[in-house]
Amino acid sequence: MQTKTCYRLFTNYEKEENWLNEMSAQGWQLERFNLFRYTFVQREPGEYTYRIELLKKDLSHDQSKAYLEFLKEMGIELVATHWRWVFLRKRKEEGPFVIYSDFDSKIHHEQRILNLYSLVLLINIMAMLMNIPTWVSSEILFPGIVVLLNLMASLSFGVLVIKQIKKLNKLKAKRQLTEQGE
Repeated sequence: MQTKTCYRLFTNYEKEENWLNEMSAQGWQLERFNLFRYTFVQREPGEYTYRIELLKKDLSHDQSKAYLEFLKEMGIELVATHWRWVFLRKRKEEGPFVIYSDFDSKIHHEQRILNLYSLVLLINIMAMLMNIPTWVSSEILFPGIVVLLNLMASLSFGVLVIKQIKKLNKLKAKRQLTEQGE
């Protein structure tokens, strides 16, 4: 069985899902994921539909275990995990694979992602602020590099937070329009 390894960095799980589904359509089915490294095996083109989800709780939590067991009973396979992120797939022949079928569940998922991005942003800002006095009083370069890295991460996650807020606002507006139309 032929394998293929790809290295990619995604900051948008929907774009990552689309890419995984494009790979599936070409016959490359995800087998493993480990921090930017995707390992695929060649199989039937379009055999699976992939979804990515950020769980509410850690994988070891009973709630997450029960949820993943429920998905398994529904014919959904857990392919890979990374922290609370899970990579799921379902055979295409078994029908559509939709995790969030209503606005509220989609909004809650996007809110979890916003909370994660906000936490990482806050940690980087705090680390940067804590390292500035060391950098200013030091004659060595290392603290300055750490401050610069924290600044770059803060800016990156700041952009992600803003995009996520906009995405949430659009979803909430769509939900409101749908509710008004009923």
